[in-house]
Amino acid sequence: MKASDFIALKISKLTNHVFTGQGGSVVHLLDSLSKIKNVKIIPSQNEQGASLAADAYTRSCGKLGVVIATSGPGILNTLQGMACSFFDSIPGIYISGAPVISALKKNEKNRQVGFQEMDVVNLVKSTTKYAVTITNPNRISYEIEKCIHLAQCERPGPTLIDIPDDIQRLNIDPKKQIKFVSKKKKIISNNINFKKLSLLLNKSKKPLVLIGHGVKISKTEKTLSRIINKFNIPYAATWACADSFPTSERLNVGSFGTYATRHGNLAIQNADLLLILGSKLNRPVVGANPKLFANNAIKIHIDIDPYELKEENGVKTHLKINEDLKIFIPKLKIILKKISIDKNWYSKIYDWKKKYPIIQKKYFKEKNYTNPYIFFRKLSETCKKNYVIVNDASANLVWSYQSFIAKKGQKIFTALNHSPMGYSIAASIGASLAEPKKKIIVIIGDGSVPMNVQELENIKNLNLPIYIFIINNSGYGMIKQTLNTWLKGNYVGCDKKSGLSLPNYKNIFNSYGIKSTEINTNDEIGIKLKSILNQKGPIMCQVKVDPNAKIIPKTKPGDPIDKMLS
Repeated sequence: MKASDFIALKISKLTNHVFTGQGGSVVHLLDSLSKIKNVKIIPSQNEQGASLAADAYTRSCGKLGVVIATSGPGILNTLQGMACSFFDSIPGIYISGAPVISALKKNEKNRQVGFQEMDVVNLVKSTTKYAVTITNPNRISYEIEKCIHLAQCERPGPTLIDIPDDIQRLNIDPKKQIKFVSKKKKIISNNINFKKLSLLLNKSKKPLVLIGHGVKISKTEKTLSRIINKFNIPYAATWACADSFPTSERLNVGSFGTYATRHGNLAIQNADLLLILGSKLNRPVVGANPKLFANNAIKIHIDIDPYELKEENGVKTHLKINEDLKIFIPKLKIILKKISIDKNWYSKIYDWKKKYPIIQKKYFKEKNYTNPYIFFRKLSETCKKNYVIVNDASANLVWSYQSFIAKKGQKIFTALNHSPMGYSIAASIGASLAEPKKKIIVIIGDGSVPMNVQELENIKNLNLPIYIFIINNSGYGMIKQTLNTWLKGNYVGCDKKSGLSLPNYKNIFNSYGIKSTEINTNDEIGIKLKSILNQKGPIMCQVKVDPNAKIIPKTKPGDPIDKMLS
């Protein structure tokens, strides 16, 4: 059979959607896929959009996001979404078309031989778990199966197959295909560590469980939740798990980090022990000075990736356990049997929550603009349990996570570690195709919209139920706050006066055939939100926010995370 038909059949067993760009070196693959009834090809306006949509597709439904792009500029455009998936441990399969084998350079010092030729494998080394160029047609099945396995095993991430055009159009014998057999790697724990862990946990009077993205990746949220509630252990969830461990739950101390809640940070800094589950503890989480992060607490770090335990982030830990959370978390039932938590610990957490609410009374007195904190709190009250909320980057992301109260059944996500501006518009396409019966809420800043504005055409063409809220503060609000802190407010390229020009979004969305509206003040929020969400999408709403609106609270640079500016 034709090689591209063989590849298309393999892909059809993984997913119902393939996100693509078009190009000369993938025409055979796309032709073969178009003949398979259960696979829908989703052409992007730009391959960056395809990669971001595929990333969100996997986050939403769990199926592997598949991206196909032509050689050179096509595959280069996909690096944005590939990086999002790699740094957030989201599996995905990328297939790049390459020029014919005879047009591939043989001397690495030669810049290029074939038209649009690019050394794709070396290009993507830092953002994939595995990448390979197929030159032996009998290894097609082997490399596809290997990429599927590696993308999903251990710590997940994207993989890539580079396939020359002439390989795609060869006739191959499926019986001669070399088979891939995976070797399961066993992660063996040190029993002495578990004895020490038991002693440390049961000695603690003010413990906190710190829940990282590894809990969601390992699909242990429900098991962990049962254990936490059984033993009444307070916990702090990273933003990556905000939808799995809702803010309103009594044992949730609140979000923590540089841009978070004061009560969450106080709980972290006053704990005597942190049980850290699957978190890389990056700077937004631990603060600019990692030596001051929970410096009075015993820190126990469990992670499937041994490199995350090497303290390159600057956080000193007392006990490191390299183990899959699927294996580790069930063991907690036995380990925690003798834990005895000080009752005053619960009282302190409750008092901090009561004393330091995110929504301040003075916000309601603002008349000329919409306060972002009030808006996101009202949005969380209006959104139903089955909604999917896709966040973007910068100030709108922080305001959202600080004040949005998640409901069980909702999905809330963004690309947290790579965090490119413009993620949410393109990503919403993948989320909507993955969850066709759900409404997709897009949160994005006015400065981020131009990054992937072209994908509005796909949203309209597919008539997707996507509701886009543009938080319009007339520029880059988070950059302005940073410049105020570090450079005495010398604005450069962050608003109209300093050289940044942003378009009229009402006109732009109308040109794409997407209806639009506005929320201008606090008084309009409730009524307009209900009206917007009762309509059939797609629809866009600009939320007019004070250009000087700040992220409050925020950790002062260099200070521990509980020393927050207000």
